[in-house]
Amino acid sequence: MNSDGRESESIASEEDFHQEHDSAGVYGTESAGPGSTTSESASASKDEVKEIQRLIGRETRVVQRLRFVVIFAMLLVAAAVTTATFIFLANEEDSDFENSFDLYASTIIESSQFSASAIRGNCNDFAAYVTSTALLMGAEWPFVTLADFEIRASNLRQQTNAIGVIIAPTVEETQSKEWTSYVLQNGGWLGETLFNAFSPYIFFFGPPTEEGGSNVQLGGPTPYSPVWQMDPLPSYPIVNFNLESYEEGKKVSQLAFELGEGAVTNILENNDLSGVFPAVTSSSSSADEPHSTFTAPIYDILDKATRKPVALVHVFLRWNIYFSNKLPEDVRGIDLVLENTCGTTVTWELVGKDAIYKGRGDLHDEKYDSHRVTSSFDFYDDLELASDLGACLYTIHLYPSSALEDEYKTNMPAILTVLVGCVFLFMIVAFVAYDGFQKKRNTKVVVNAARSNQLLTSLFPNNIRDRLLEPDDSKKARNSKSPFLNNNKGQLRSFLDGDYEDRREPERPIADLFLGTTIMFADVTGFTAWSSEREPSQVFMLLETLFSALDVLAKKRRVFKVETVGDCYVAVAGLPEPRADHAVVMARFARDSLHTVQDLVKRLESSLGPDTGELGVRIGLHSGVVTAGVLRGDRARFQLFGDTVNTTARIESTGERNRIHTSKETAELLTKGGKGHWLRPRNHLVQAKGKGELETFWLEINDRNGPVSTTSGSDGTDIWGDAEVTDNKTDRLIDWQVDVFTRLLKQVVARRNVVKESSSLRNVAEEVLLWEAKKGTTPLSEVKEIITLPEFDASASRVEEDPENIDLGDDVMQQLRSFISTLALMYRKNGFHNFEHACHVTMSVTKLLSRIVMPSDLNYAEGSSVSSAERQSDSGSNDTNLKRNIASTLHDHTYGINSDPLTHLSLVFSALIHDVDHTGVPNATLIKENNALASMYNQKSVAEQNSIDLAWQLLEESQFQDLRKCICATEPEYIRFRQLVVQAVLATDIADKELKKLRDDRWNSAFSQVLREEKPIDTVNRKATIVIEHLIQASDVAHTMQHWHVYRKWNECFFRECYQAFQEGRADTDPSLNWYKGEVAFFDFYIIPLAKKLKRCGVFGVSSDEYLNYALKNRQEWQDRGQEVVEEMKNALLSEEPEGSEPSAMTTITEVFTDES
Repeated sequence: MNSDGRESESIASEEDFHQEHDSAGVYGTESAGPGSTTSESASASKDEVKEIQRLIGRETRVVQRLRFVVIFAMLLVAAAVTTATFIFLANEEDSDFENSFDLYASTIIESSQFSASAIRGNCNDFAAYVTSTALLMGAEWPFVTLADFEIRASNLRQQTNAIGVIIAPTVEETQSKEWTSYVLQNGGWLGETLFNAFSPYIFFFGPPTEEGGSNVQLGGPTPYSPVWQMDPLPSYPIVNFNLESYEEGKKVSQLAFELGEGAVTNILENNDLSGVFPAVTSSSSSADEPHSTFTAPIYDILDKATRKPVALVHVFLRWNIYFSNKLPEDVRGIDLVLENTCGTTVTWELVGKDAIYKGRGDLHDEKYDSHRVTSSFDFYDDLELASDLGACLYTIHLYPSSALEDEYKTNMPAILTVLVGCVFLFMIVAFVAYDGFQKKRNTKVVVNAARSNQLLTSLFPNNIRDRLLEPDDSKKARNSKSPFLNNNKGQLRSFLDGDYEDRREPERPIADLFLGTTIMFADVTGFTAWSSEREPSQVFMLLETLFSALDVLAKKRRVFKVETVGDCYVAVAGLPEPRADHAVVMARFARDSLHTVQDLVKRLESSLGPDTGELGVRIGLHSGVVTAGVLRGDRARFQLFGDTVNTTARIESTGERNRIHTSKETAELLTKGGKGHWLRPRNHLVQAKGKGELETFWLEINDRNGPVSTTSGSDGTDIWGDAEVTDNKTDRLIDWQVDVFTRLLKQVVARRNVVKESSSLRNVAEEVLLWEAKKGTTPLSEVKEIITLPEFDASASRVEEDPENIDLGDDVMQQLRSFISTLALMYRKNGFHNFEHACHVTMSVTKLLSRIVMPSDLNYAEGSSVSSAERQSDSGSNDTNLKRNIASTLHDHTYGINSDPLTHLSLVFSALIHDVDHTGVPNATLIKENNALASMYNQKSVAEQNSIDLAWQLLEESQFQDLRKCICATEPEYIRFRQLVVQAVLATDIADKELKKLRDDRWNSAFSQVLREEKPIDTVNRKATIVIEHLIQASDVAHTMQHWHVYRKWNECFFRECYQAFQEGRADTDPSLNWYKGEVAFFDFYIIPLAKKLKRCGVFGVSSDEYLNYALKNRQEWQDRGQEVVEEMKNALLSEEPEGSEPSAMTTITEVFTDES
């Protein structure tokens, strides 16, 4: 928090008032009323006991008088309630039984009517389809064979739950020979076995022979109606069977022709043609159950006025199918009686999802006749005409059975009636026992009430105590007489306890004046600059961790937390309950807070990254008078007012990092409390805004027992587990790098588990690596115009395992830590190009990767492939498709960078290794000095190529075999990983004008021109490649696009490195001579254009705006103060400069851009 933010005289608390109630209670134990004496307390206690005894005695006598009346009334009520309970519950069971049956019956009837309608409609539609198909084929009946009959008939069976479908054309006697030839020519649809067995002639079954065998005869009644196409294929040859010889078939055919629509036969059992179908013959019971046939006429044309019947479609129905699956699995006992006007009646019992055939006739239980539910099973549009023509009209009757009733009839009415009676009996006994214990209870109540009253007297003044205990009516009356009495500590305490209810008029505030308080402001130093390098979640993780720890301390020290303002923690001692030692308590709390913050920031560095351990806290204490009260409104808050608050803010802002700064007033109170040895006067007076010069002190408490622990649980165990806090910053940075790489490796493994590479696997850990075969070449020769990233895999985005559940194994984790530790040792102790700066670059890379545009940032109205219909869909499958489309859109929007974990890992790896073994001088100096590395790498990107080779050689060592296999387990992964690392590291060479121009040209070709004659995927990968290069470049100089303090820190580090080279004789000129102009040119010609490119590519969301804004602000700040800063840096170094240094030649990056300007 900046000091400018503390002009307000009010500090508001958002602390939970129940927690403050606990603190207030603890305060009270140390602040008994000072004016009371032992004799006065004893006398008051006796009077209070007598009064309470008098009140209780009067109420007890009233209870005794009413006892017998109540007992008698309870007996009458018990008898009435038990009787009513039994009757009510029994009626409820009957009602549940009837309602359930009605519900089931309604469901069965609705389903049955729908089935009848489906049979009628689908069969008539099928007949019309056959007519249409024959017309389209140009075929003449009866010589018609449908090519797609099997498919169409199968669909019809599924729609009607039929067991078989047959088409029987009408064949005149004169057409029989021609029909026989047609059948022989077109019977191939039967299959070889049935084709060889069937009769090519129309036949029928005559009366059985004397031996009881089948009597097959040719011909039969004319016109013939031979069975032709059928589905499914029959169990035995039935093709050419003349249905006109089948009595029931002949009757229903004639009825169908007369009605002009489908008709249904009577109920049949085992003497019809349904037995030829596999669905019946495969079940021993199915053949014995009732069946019927629905027959629909087929006409030569669709015109109803002139059409003639030419064939029939017979659909074979098994009745039990239409009555199955109508009830839940656990419901049993409904009888279904099916009867028709042809005199046939059959009965089924519906048990769960099964329909069990009971036999012919009405077999239901007659005692349930009153529950009968009846409905027609309508197969005909015109029921009256169908009835006149002799059609069988079907009716369904439904009856419950005893099995269904037994499910609802229980012993519960009787059981509950007994329980109710027992409850009343128990109440009566308890009431009598209560009267017996009443006197003893009253005695205990009197004693406890007296003690409670004594405790309130010791905690509060008498007027506050009386106000807490008085009834609401008395409070209202008193408030109406004297509104000024509302301003009291009792109300304030009620508000902080969370018990306060605002029943007052708005003009009556809750506030009070506290004469003795000590306020603490604790501000996290370096927070603003630190937060500019982090993503929002990390900022809140830091503040929540620190402030939660201080909350624990506040409770232990009985300090009242007022609020947090930004990164500033505000607390006060001495209210809501006054205490004389408020200054001492706050001093100890400040000491504990300082130690706690110092400890936690070091612990957090392993998860929040570089410089977290460098954060500190600046604490200011001041004592004085404050006005405390509650500002009511939408967000009622407890607040402090007064000059003491402002002075505390000034004391804190003029303090120093990791020190406790106290005012003279607080120091005097500490001295008065015997703690003067904690204080050390400050060497000079402090100039405080609006206060003039102030005499202040440093608070230095040497506690041999150490600070109060804030990181232990209730059982004393450390909540940080086995984590160790080390003062070695490099070790903390290594821990953080291991944490970053662990998360990325888990993401890579999770993706690898669901994505199968198309090329063959190659064990990178054991076989000769591809790079080994390229010895004699340099990394610069591997730079690609386009790096191909994986295409979007929708299935992977849907089924990928949560990376947090991935176990990398102990070997990989040990090798990862060893690898990063070795890399840290390979960094030289330069001022700028060192391991700490590599960690800073890594942190910037991870921040930019985390800020890559997420699905919520996409504008669906522009450039989105997701349609509005998909977005509005509420189905599960469409919702899954929508998420997949969003992931695909995100992949395209970020050119594939967002959806490839290996790309993320490659960039972070590049940031870690990009300055390994950097010599502290630029490439131009190495080339000028004829360094061996310059010759090895052909005078190009010397330091960068050397870093790649050294890091790669380290990774290839046998001790990192498991780590290599975890990074890239296949040859395509290895190739992509190597290409990305080389491309990214070499992109950090921004001083080589030729390479910079090539990258600028690639940018222009990707984002400024419309490429022609190039595949769209190549265009996307081209953009991805150039964005990756600019991402690592921006991260390498991220300090210039972060807070001014961060920029100043690393700018000074780089200046020191360059000046050290000058001192060592490796530079011709003093870098301070051109440093100011060089930085201005560096901003104008590189940093600001780079930030604008990040914004233009549209990949990094709001981070691109953040980087550009910081770059512009830092450039302006440098222009205003840069010369002064350069002078300060030079003077600081001159005081450290060794004697006898000789200059040599060196060119800095800032000089390159000075020349360009």
